[in-house]
Amino acid sequence: MAKKDPTASVDTLLQTIRRHHRLTEQETQVIGTYFRRNLFKRKSTLLQAGQTAHRVYFVVSGILHMYYTDERGQPHSCNFFMPGELATDLESFSKQLPAGNAIETLTAAECLSISCKETVSLMQESPAFNKYVMGVIETIAMHNINRTKDLLSLQPEMRYQKLLATRPDIIRAVPQKYIARFLGISPESLSRIRSRIVTLPASH
Repeated sequence: MAKKDPTASVDTLLQTIRRHHRLTEQETQVIGTYFRRNLFKRKSTLLQAGQTAHRVYFVVSGILHMYYTDERGQPHSCNFFMPGELATDLESFSKQLPAGNAIETLTAAECLSISCKETVSLMQESPAFNKYVMGVIETIAMHNINRTKDLLSLQPEMRYQKLLATRPDIIRAVPQKYIARFLGISPESLSRIRSRIVTLPASH
């Protein structure tokens, strides 16, 4: 069930935008009118593979998980969306084509959502929101490029160490089996890597 413009949740979105862009008073008022509040239980499906991504979700609380399933039926994690981040299948949302990925909640989650058409309208109406969205698109694009490069060029332990250095929030909050899928290794291999890193002597 969705409700319009919950003040506290919208304030979280506005604070996120303000970290990088100046918002006018008019923009502050307008942005809240476009978003809807959604409360999801754990393991709720926000997008199924093959469906078109009609909405983008701003995560207020909880964790969202994007993944795809290979021809053998094995799931592979592509990304995790934490509080303060926008979540969608970018290619499906921007081109309005069937999605290759699915998105579900790993925990109970509160999100603000906006449709594709509304996103375009709000980007035209609010320069700050436009810059914010363009920045998110660039971040997601770089994430996809770097992840592909890392899977091809880095050993599993180096991939884990890079994730630990760049996204410790994911390491802390996401269950190990999903992190293993994201790194392209088995949970058992991840456990061994974590054990080795914990037992390594500190460098001086």
